[in-house]
Parts: sequence; structure tokens; C-alpha cells
Amino acid sequence: MQNIKSKNTKPEKIITAELKKRKIYFAQHVKSITGTPDFVFRRKKVVIFVDSDFWHGHPKRCIMPKSNRDYWDNKILNNRLRDKKVNKELKLQGWKVVRLWEYDIKKHLGRSMNKILSAL
Repeated sequence: MQNIKSKNTKPEKIITAELKKRKIYFAQHVKSITGTPDFVFRRKKVVIFVDSDFWHGHPKRCIMPKSNRDYWDNKILNNRLRDKKVNKELKLQGWKVVRLWEYDIKKHLGRSMNKILSAL
């Protein structure tokens, strides 16, 4: 599991390239903001999280391992609860939160970019 990346994943690189192509300026992985968002637009007070279908438990695309099922169920549930808590905390601080699924970025980039652009 140590080889699993949490920064600069393929979906993040796709979004980064698209934002740069459109000359939209952003910061990445800002530790001082709750939840360490993947993309931050400080002037607009918008943060974007790119969620893995597995690690964040997509309802249809998360395929649970057959072994150690209790561990994985608990792990994914805690990740989802943490996501909700982070969303709530950021909204209370005045941030607009956008969450994108990795599959949607890879297969429906236009829709994902529209979500970002409408938030901005």
C-alpha cells in the first residue's frame, strides 16, 4: 500500500493540464486548508477534491476486496465520514467545495471541467 499515491495522481494531472491550458491559476495540496484540497482557488474561495472511486467508496464503482472485508468496510466508511466532516468545516469557513470522482475525470472530462468552471 505504500506505493499508492495521494498526490499528483493521473486524474489530478488531467485536471492540472486542463486548467493550465485555460490559463486558470491555482494552488495544489495546500496543507493550511482543512482536508488538504487537491486544488485551491484562493481568490474565489473554491477548493476541489479529486476522490478515488475505491478509497472514497463510490456507490457503484468501488469494488471491495474479498479478504479482510470488515477492515475495508470500516476504512472506506471512515474515509466517507471524514469527507463529509471536511466539507462541512470548509463550508463554515466560507469555501465552496467541489468533489470529483476519478472515473468522471477520466471518462467525462468536459462535465468535470464544467463543475469547476461553474464553481469559479
